[in-house]
Amino acid sequence: MSNRKKYVIDYLYIVLGSFILAFGINFFLVPAKISTGGVSGIATVIYYVFNIPLSVTTLVINLILFFFGYKTLKKSSIVKTIVGIILLSAFLEVTEKFPVYSDDMMIASVFGGILVGLGVGLTVLKDASTGGSDFAALMLNKAIPYISVASFILLIDTVVIVLSGIVFKDYTIMFYSVISLYISSKVTDWILVSGNYAKSVYIISKNSDLIADEIMRDMERGVTGIYSRGLYNKIDNMMLMCVVKSKEIPQIMEIVKRIDKDAFTIISEVREVDGEGFTRV
Repeated sequence: MSNRKKYVIDYLYIVLGSFILAFGINFFLVPAKISTGGVSGIATVIYYVFNIPLSVTTLVINLILFFFGYKTLKKSSIVKTIVGIILLSAFLEVTEKFPVYSDDMMIASVFGGILVGLGVGLTVLKDASTGGSDFAALMLNKAIPYISVASFILLIDTVVIVLSGIVFKDYTIMFYSVISLYISSKVTDWILVSGNYAKSVYIISKNSDLIADEIMRDMERGVTGIYSRGLYNKIDNMMLMCVVKSKEIPQIMEIVKRIDKDAFTIISEVREVDGEGFTRV
């Protein structure tokens, strides 16, 4: 796949993901005052209390978080994330004018959670972001490194949901918000090959040098070469081992298949990883 075609596909995913996310928030969640935490949850509370549009609040908060947290992103992700943040606010403005669903809170929380998870997953799949609690979590993790990023995200989302329940004086909203948050996180994990842990990838290929070079250059991940011997064909080879984040699996698989369609790849869970490019989980 050419670089130009890859960029087009990446940004199509970001556009689609941002639209689905905005639609899920405005069509299902906001009318029921349901929150999935993060910036959208804060924006929902502010909308009902001060009547400030979600698009404005989301853009302002996300740009502030981006300003303080962009250094935690890879260079290739910075522009995509800016695009994602702007698109989300634009689509929130557009979809605010659509008809909304307000019949059943359970249906709203389930379908809203599915769409939010799908939108976030499609965006993150292409190494982008629409902002949100992940930026705040990354900054907090730098200050308190012994608490994982995932734990901070969960903490932030929980605080926002509790806050929304207190402001609206309705614990039923908190209950359905928790359901929606759980569903959205599971859908996102499913899209990103699931799991909160890192992944170890083992690659056996006749073009191991080319694959290793591209992974190190494009993904900025270290690769270890392990000498191996195929006992069936008695051929010595170099097996590659690389540890990546779950969301990076599609990217590394695209590199492997593009260079060697016959490569043999093994992906397994890593329960704990500590080092450059990772935080302890």
